[in-house]
Amino acid sequence: MAAMLVVAAFVVAPQAAAARSACTWRMQALQAPTGATQHQVDATDHNGGYSGRAYFSDTGWRIIYWKNGRVIDYGSSGHGTDRVVAQNSSGTIAGTSVTGLGASAISFRIRDGQRERLTPLPGAELNSRAIGITENGDVYGNAVVWQGTTTVAVVVRWPHDRPGVVEQVTDIPEGMRVFDVDHDGTLLVGTETTYPWPHLWRDGRLTRLPEAPDMQHGYARTITDGLVAGSLRLGSDPNRPAYWDRNGQPHVLPQSSLAAHINRNGLIVSSLTSTPFQVWRYGTLVGQLSDAASVTTIGDDDTIGGTTRGPNNQPAAAVWRCT
Repeated sequence: MAAMLVVAAFVVAPQAAAARSACTWRMQALQAPTGATQHQVDATDHNGGYSGRAYFSDTGWRIIYWKNGRVIDYGSSGHGTDRVVAQNSSGTIAGTSVTGLGASAISFRIRDGQRERLTPLPGAELNSRAIGITENGDVYGNAVVWQGTTTVAVVVRWPHDRPGVVEQVTDIPEGMRVFDVDHDGTLLVGTETTYPWPHLWRDGRLTRLPEAPDMQHGYARTITDGLVAGSLRLGSDPNRPAYWDRNGQPHVLPQSSLAAHINRNGLIVSSLTSTPFQVWRYGTLVGQLSDAASVTTIGDDDTIGGTTRGPNNQPAAAVWRCT
């Protein structure tokens, strides 16, 4: 089933290019929902809108959408802790609600302001978790089902045009999970290992991304418009941020350890621990986010979303722009 890419030439981003800083990343705090004690951005519609969650002492976590100066409260599923996992440019949100330490999970989609609980895969009624959303509104995720005395992960899809339908993506081997979803429906998948090697799935074809010379291990966590980002360890060096270009060629950045987010323009956020987050344009360093407590998303409009510390020292939703 797996189709191997031809191993491409490997590129390490030069230190000289990485040392140039192109701009200052300035933070904009988003309006706090009334009554919320903390709030954060989790995803973006790439057009100035940001979705996430806010915590209220009386009701817990609720889904929030910041758009055109408005704060829209989509409420809670009532199942557990609600969170946004992805959003497309139409504003449709995919999310999950998890109880406790992940003992059970349901998934939902919010489109045109209406919340829809996504039908779980039979046998995984409380373990069907949305991971990402396509531009047309299809939601993909993972389900864990019992097979005899053991459990196995399978990839599932909730079609945008068939409410109430869930289907297993049968041409992805069992035991593989989806880690991220591209705009066009390409899936970034990998096995259940410490360093799951990245594969791409599209239209029934599974492709293994090529390795770099002298590689010890590597993994990836995100895909956008064909660009894949993650981490590689080469030889005796520590883990470094890495990305694969649209031709499948791997590249390593000289600083930090993980390329955690990437957009279609090659804008990358990397981190070593939590802060400071570094911002790259492919192999060129273009600044850092010294006042960011977390980074959760990059828009294709080159805005970065996450959290800073609010006046009460709790997480507060924020967006950064290059000026």
